[in-house]
Amino acid sequence: MTRGLGKTERIDAWWKSPLAMATYLGVMIIYASWRGFMEADFWFFSEFGLSGSGQTMAIEDKNSHVLSPLFSPLIIPGEDGLGSLVPKAFYWMSPAMFILIIPAGFRGTCYYYRKAYYRSFLANPAACVVSTPFGDYNGERRLFLFQNLHRYFMYLAVAYLFVLSYDVWMATQFHKGSEHSFGVSVGTLVLALNVFLLSGYTLGCHSFRHLVGGIRNKFAGTGGKAAETCWKACTGLNRHHNKWAIYSLFWVMFADFYIYMCTTGVWNDVVLLGGL
Repeated sequence: MTRGLGKTERIDAWWKSPLAMATYLGVMIIYASWRGFMEADFWFFSEFGLSGSGQTMAIEDKNSHVLSPLFSPLIIPGEDGLGSLVPKAFYWMSPAMFILIIPAGFRGTCYYYRKAYYRSFLANPAACVVSTPFGDYNGERRLFLFQNLHRYFMYLAVAYLFVLSYDVWMATQFHKGSEHSFGVSVGTLVLALNVFLLSGYTLGCHSFRHLVGGIRNKFAGTGGKAAETCWKACTGLNRHHNKWAIYSLFWVMFADFYIYMCTTGVWNDVVLLGGL
């Protein structure tokens, strides 16, 4: 095969898929980076968000607490709770900077995303039977040994689902003085769908599938039957792992964008049920 970037004998539009994926992932990365820095207190970012006397992380004007998934759990340096544990040297950091390493690490080392960004950003290879200027593939070595951390990021991602589920519950709790009531707003549904999509993506992970049953040579006994049931459920999700990965990534960003628009007054988080 002729060597060189994009050299191939294919006559179809093979470049459309990697180009579309590069565009999609590029937009998601740029948006998440911008929002992650927006609440930080340095450079021109100090004109936005928390350090600029504003607050774009959660919807509070309906007497509930609809928190963006990009900032959950909420760690505000120098304030109560987890923020009190942050050293003063890191007070300039955005709350998102403390937790984005978990979802970014999980997705960045995911088997599906490896294929996606290897082809889209590194052209290694850009598509089947398309040459790459980097030589033959010899495995993930040197810097790419980082990919072996995927299973550990998976443990954190599973725990993260419980944190986001708690946020959904908090979005149903309306408080005003001594008054308290249950309610559901559009924001509540946005967060609930986010947890659903992330659960489908996380629980369909190859490493999670191995953990709950794939590690066994055979299923036997009471414990084996339970493992088999979990393994089959994960397998069902894993068959569409690429779709869960793409849709869940979009909805995480949309959930944050929705909350951002509501906190800036462009949109209004309509209460559908209950509330105060």
